[in-house]
Order: sequence, then C-alpha cells, then structure tokens
Amino acid sequence: MGPILSDERFAAGRTEGFPFDPDFPQLPIATNPDLMLDIFRAKLKPVADRTYEIQDCKPFRFRCRQSKSRHVLQYNLRIADPSTGRRWNQPVTGVLYADESKAERRWREMQAKDPRRGIPSEWLTFEPVSILPGLRMLVQIFPFDRRLRTLGPVMGDATRCVDPLLLDRLGPGEWEVEERTIETARYRTERGAVLRYMIRARDVRSARRETLACYLKVYRNEHGAETWQFLQSMSGRAGGGPPPYDVIRPIAYLREHRTLVIEEAPGSSLSRLLLRAADPSEAVRPAARALAAFHQDDVPTTRHETLADGLKAIRKAATLVEWTCPGSRDAIQAIMAEVTAGLEEASPTPIHGDLKPDHVFVSGQQVVFIDLDSVALGDPVRDVASFFAHLASRAGMRSMPADRACATASAFVEEYFRHAPSSWRERLPLHCAGAFLEVAAGIFRAQEPGWRETIPWIIQAAQRSCQEVPE
Repeated sequence: MGPILSDERFAAGRTEGFPFDPDFPQLPIATNPDLMLDIFRAKLKPVADRTYEIQDCKPFRFRCRQSKSRHVLQYNLRIADPSTGRRWNQPVTGVLYADESKAERRWREMQAKDPRRGIPSEWLTFEPVSILPGLRMLVQIFPFDRRLRTLGPVMGDATRCVDPLLLDRLGPGEWEVEERTIETARYRTERGAVLRYMIRARDVRSARRETLACYLKVYRNEHGAETWQFLQSMSGRAGGGPPPYDVIRPIAYLREHRTLVIEEAPGSSLSRLLLRAADPSEAVRPAARALAAFHQDDVPTTRHETLADGLKAIRKAATLVEWTCPGSRDAIQAIMAEVTAGLEEASPTPIHGDLKPDHVFVSGQQVVFIDLDSVALGDPVRDVASFFAHLASRAGMRSMPADRACATASAFVEEYFRHAPSSWRERLPLHCAGAFLEVAAGIFRAQEPGWRETIPWIIQAAQRSCQEVPE
C-alpha cells in the first residue's frame, strides 16, 4: 500500500480490541485517534495559506460494515488559530474503501465539481476534500458532504432565509439583527445534520434586545417535507386543557435547501434531567404517561412500520454487534432466533420510531417529543422497549450508576403500563431483547467510552429478556 502504511510507527498501530476486517487492513490505523492525529496534522491542507494547530482527534461516530466496499468514520478535531486565539471542534469524515481505485475516482469526481462552491468562507478551514492513498481514505471536511450538498449553502444562506422567520416572532418593532451564531448540534455524514442558529436582535425604537434560537435540520432527501407536514398537522390541533404530551413546533420548511426549521424545545432533555434528578425514577414517570397517551392518540400519519421492518432493523444491528464481539456470535444468533420466532404482528398504533431519553424534553409538567422523522403506525411496545433498553444500558448516560439506571428503566415501564393496555406487556421481553441489540450497535457506532465492556453486558441483558418471555 502507500507510504502511510509503510511508516513503522503506523504499521505498529492497532486500536486494542477493535474488530478485524480482512478487506480493510488499514482499519486499525483509521480507528486509532493518536495515529490519525499525526496523519491529519501532516496531510490536511489549510485554505488561503492559513495556519491552524490540530490539537486533538477524537472519533465520535463509526459506520462500519454498512457495506462490503467501505467504512464511514467521523472524527472531531480540536483546532486552534494561533493568530486569533480561537478554538473550535471541526468535524471530519474519513471514508475507507476496500478498492483503492474507487477512493481516487471519487476524489477526482469531487475535485472536478469545485468542492468549495457554496461553503461560506468562514467555514472554510482546510481543503474540503482530500485523499490519503495509503489508507484508501477519502477525507471530507465539514460542511462539505458529497451526499448532503445543501449543508454548506444553508449555512451561508441562513441570514436571508431564517432571520425574517425569527424576527417575525418578536412582534411589533423595528428589529435589527446585531449578532448571529450557528453551531453544529448533530452531524451524520451523508444522512443529515442539525444546526443550532441563534440571533441577538435590537429594537431600534426602544433599544430592547432579545435573543432567539431555532434548529435547522438538513436532510439528504425530501423526508423533511413529510416531517414538516406532520408537525404542522400536530400543531394545528385544538383541544381543551393542557395536552398530555406535545411535539416540537415547526417554523418553516426551506425546500430549496431541504431544511426543516423548528423551534428550540422548552426545558431540558430527559437524559440531562435524569442525570441530575434526586429521584430519577420519579422524574421519568411523566414521560411514560406522555408516551402512553401518544400511543393511544389519533395521530395524523399514514406511514406503517411492519413487524418485518422492525426485524430487519434488529437483524442489521445484530450483524454489527456480531462483528464487534465475535466471541458472542452464538449468543446473538440465539437471541435473534428467539425474537424472530416469538414476535407476531400487532395491531398498529402511532409510534415515535426512534425513542430514547435524548428525544424527550421536559419543562415542568410539559413533555415534548422531538426528532419525529420516524413516526409511523406500528407496534407501540417497540417504543417502550427502545426507551427501556437505552436507559438500562446507560447509552449516553455513563455517569449514572448501573443500579439506578435499571431502577429508572423499570419505573418507566411500570408507569407506562398503568396507562396503556396490560395485554401489550406480553410482547415487551422479546422487544427488549431486540432493542438491546440495537442499542449495543448504537453504542459502538457512537464510539462511547467503554464500549468494549458495555456491549457484552448488553448482550447478557438481551439474553435475560428472552428468558422472561411468558410461557
């Protein structure tokens, strides 16, 4: 291979415990943050003869084994500008190819289309696209994204598109924007991004100042338009008294940018709330009641998630977990056999489709569901199991003691079934078994600290769930 892999320092580098893939001999290097820090320092080229210091490299999302031809690895680089003292986190994506010629072909295609086009100058740090031949790696610097081509343009066009929407919410006055900030809240290479956009405005007449924030969800396709229509339908519903739950409020859909503009959710995410709550078992109960109400409501969606759809998602997760923990292959296959044989099609109700503590916000007695792109008609117990598995596994909540997390997850289930049909509960153990496998896959993709120790525990939790299936 190329000169990078022939360097003795790099040839010796392996990420301890990381799965081996014979089609990608460069993977142990690409997953080693120390080695990648050296490589990025040597190979990334700043634009306009600027000088930047790359101080740190942290992996934050790996999509491995999504196909036989490539792995998608995301890193956060800590960058410093010596001339200004400014420091920031720079998302970088490395796409590893099994075929070296394909990596070079992709790079040439991108270069021919001027990858800088549409990216605001203040977001141009390094050349947007480069290639590391020795690693068969195509490097993309955020906000350039080969398949998310509206990402850069919407970041530059927010002033024109979003400022009027926010200023209209301030009411009468002669408002002017004094300051703008845009931050990356979430980024999934090739799939989507969430940006937090904030303005500080001043009324010229009264000198009153206000700060407003919203979120911009950038989509690869037109799925954002469907979510926009759904959120509009939910927001337009009238009823007496406070609702048992709420959904995030939409502001607009920018069709030319495939971007959904939504309000900032009130309160705090449930994951943060549970970490600081004196009694998380009590703090989780309003969310359980809200979910039960959502599942039994008349929600305007026509999309369906069948049992086959759910099993396909679990099977995909199981395949990844098998690869990460080859010693647990027999156990994982046994879990999948139990889940596949035991689950049956259920009467569909509205479901969130991607429920976890991060997707629930709480403000006083108000419970708000966010990230509703996967809303469908399906088996409601799948939502309950997903939430339970995330809590019990402490996904994204590693600072919570394990016994406390399990007690909180159990309290959620108990409260939910006080307000939902008890007959649904029979399906919970097998749904939990499948959900645990999906959570394990998610923990690996997110490269959560301690994933090597956590995933075997989660597999055991899935096995215990199978044993709880009623005869």
